[in-house]
Amino acid sequence: MWRSPSRARRDAGFSTLELLGVLVIGICVASLTLGGFTTALDTVRGDASMNKVMWQLKLARETAINQRRPVEVRFTAPNFLSVVRRNIPSGETVLSTTVLEHQTNFLLFDGIPDTPDSFGRGEAIDFGGAEAIIFNAEGQVVDEDGDLVNGTIFIGRPSAPMTARALTVFGPTSTIRMYRWNGNAWRN
Repeated sequence: MWRSPSRARRDAGFSTLELLGVLVIGICVASLTLGGFTTALDTVRGDASMNKVMWQLKLARETAINQRRPVEVRFTAPNFLSVVRRNIPSGETVLSTTVLEHQTNFLLFDGIPDTPDSFGRGEAIDFGGAEAIIFNAEGQVVDEDGDLVNGTIFIGRPSAPMTARALTVFGPTSTIRMYRWNGNAWRN
């Protein structure tokens, strides 16, 4: 079959302009995908750190109730947490230690308000000025004087506000609520 010279050229392959168009579309799709991936990764990492803190608080509470001993939770900047049982008549035993991973720290972000529970945001770990955060044998959260305290623990990665997380602890019942910052408000 006979073909005209112009038709033969069109059937030979793709033009440079067509290849360039496909390349530009591919780069756009890849950049959108990577941007979404980074946001998803920040969410997963922030949640993982928040869960670590929550499990340490639960360990402290359960140990205090089961062993009928005061158990203190110690927060050491920037990202270290330990659970310590106070022995009777004296001394202490470290029950657990953990480090927040993924460059997550105990941290307050400028411009992000207190959680809906409004327990305070004067510091990254704010239990109303308490020097020690202790679970008593009844499972309540008390300070070094035995007074009930409520508090909030703020965590996140520096320079990444979308990683902001907060845990609030209601002292009388030791109810823990977890919050995630969505860019506009705290959501649990």
